[in-house]
Amino acid sequence: MERTIPRSDPDSGHRPTERTPRPPAPGRGGPQVILVDEPFTLNELQALRLRGSLREMLPGAYVSVLHPDNSATRARVAAAVAGEQLASGRALCKVTAAWVYGCAPMPRELDIVVPRYHRPCAPTSRMILRLSEGTLDEEQICTVGGVAVTSPLRTAMDIAFNSELRESLPVLAAINSSARLRCGYPQMLEQISTQVRRPGRRRALGAITRLMDREQPAAA
Repeated sequence: MERTIPRSDPDSGHRPTERTPRPPAPGRGGPQVILVDEPFTLNELQALRLRGSLREMLPGAYVSVLHPDNSATRARVAAAVAGEQLASGRALCKVTAAWVYGCAPMPRELDIVVPRYHRPCAPTSRMILRLSEGTLDEEQICTVGGVAVTSPLRTAMDIAFNSELRESLPVLAAINSSARLRCGYPQMLEQISTQVRRPGRRRALGAITRLMDREQPAAA
């Protein structure tokens, strides 16, 4: 079962008057994530981005360019945007997890897998969070930058079973191509073969076999 909910957002009060924005100092041990209106306005953050001081990691979420655009930074930014919705026992999943691993473009929504569905927070204009109920076995969770993220194989399976082919194929191909993730098509195919009753199995099998066929050398 899946729900679509937005992240809660405290009342930001009045907007600041005109000022010359100054980039925040990078935080110790990890990026300081700056969200719109906390305290800078969108226009101020965009000005800092154009100046080369900030990088927009997610819609409305920025970090200093001094921090590398890597998996740890992406995971920490997603956690800052998700806030209390990424509580203990939950993990970033699906395309969001693939983005953390560098295998998908910037998501417009954040996917979080939860063991049980909980009441959503109040609606706001923040990024949309999608909560999906699902089992979370210990071996299917990785810690990236201190943030819980579904493992590459679990991520690939969630995408293969749940996403349309036009969305899943490039992401699955990127996961397969990453030597760092060690999650190739054979592992994906083997995992699909064990899930005979899972809804979406035909779609997942079709996606992986199509990608494997693309890698076959052309006949002489």
